Formats: sequence, C-alpha cells, structure tokens
Amino acid sequence: MHYTERIAHGTPITVHSEALPTVFIHYEELAELLRWAATLTDATGAVNACSDGPLDVYGLGTVIAAQVGREAVYRSVAAGEPASPFSFDRHYAMGNARAKELGFSFSRTADWLPGAVTEVLATTAAPTC
Repeated sequence: MHYTERIAHGTPITVHSEALPTVFIHYEELAELLRWAATLTDATGAVNACSDGPLDVYGLGTVIAAQVGREAVYRSVAAGEPASPFSFDRHYAMGNARAKELGFSFSRTADWLPGAVTEVLATTAAPTC
C-alpha cells in the first residue's frame, strides 16, 4: 500500500539512487510452496521462496504507475540513508535453485505483480487518473 498510495497521490517515494533488486513472491505461491515442502519425504534443509525475476524499486514503481495512471515521483537518498520499503542499497535477493532442483516450479514476478497491484488498489480505493 505504501507505493500505491504514494504514486496515486503524487507523493515522492524515497529511494536509494542506486537501488539494487530484490525478489518477491505472491502469497498464493508461498502457500503452495509450503504445502509442497510438507510433502517432501527425501529432502531436508531450507529452500528459498521467491518467484523468478528480481525487481528493483524503480521496476516496482513502473508496474504500479501503469495501473494508477500516474508517474511515480522519486526522491533519491545516498547509500546507508533510510528509504522506502524495497529500496535496498545492498543485495537482499535470494535464489530459488534448490527448490527447483527438488521439483518446485516458480512463477515469474512479472506475471502476477500487476494482479497483486489490482488487488491492493481495489482494497484501498486509491484514486487513479
């Protein structure tokens, strides 16, 4: 909601000038991964849960802005300074290779993110142009 509200209202989003990408996962896919992991009988240890396709804060803003009908407004801060959620000045992305090796198939972030934005917009009644 942080991003949808700010973009809809034209409020600047504080981001790192050289924001690094991170990974995301849809809540339904996370639930499916947990169900799947509970059925594994011959594997132990951790698996990472993330859809394919890392995304930085600017890419996230672009997807939201397209649905809101307004361009995102950014205010840059230097590395180490506080910024909005999902604006990272160091690497936080993880890999899902182990889960794939064990047989789980992940979706692509770009495939479900627009629908997730639609869900947020429907629940917040954020104004659009």
